[in-house]
Amino acid sequence: MLQKIVFQDNIFQITRALDVIIDGMKLDLSEEIFAKKTMNDILFFDFAIQNIFNKLEPQSHLPDYLSTMQCLYFCILKYINVLQVMMSDKQNDPIVINNMQKIMGIFEKYKELVSKLDIDIQESEISQDSINIVSQNELSELLNFG
Repeated sequence: MLQKIVFQDNIFQITRALDVIIDGMKLDLSEEIFAKKTMNDILFFDFAIQNIFNKLEPQSHLPDYLSTMQCLYFCILKYINVLQVMMSDKQNDPIVINNMQKIMGIFEKYKELVSKLDIDIQESEISQDSINIVSQNELSELLNFG
């Protein structure tokens, strides 16, 4: 069944949730209460971002494809930042210690994905530019009023 996915709404929601995680990492939150939830969120973001990317990438024909890919790109950069903070500032937290290999694997995966997205965005921009270019003959025809 064909389903309509509003990619930018989903990306926005993930980005806002990442902001909450970032803000929470700056606070002295109870590990007993928040550690497991934060790790579950990290795994959820991995699933959600990968899912959006897998559904969005083959749809380069969408009118807002480029802007949506750029939104996803910045969302992933924010996710990478959260992972970096976990691996450095929170490296002594038991939940991070117990999941360090998983966190590092996710981190590496998204660094590669950001590189791929960067290439996809550049190619889309070039493709979009070539569509918008008017040849000299077309320009002459368009300007020929008589």
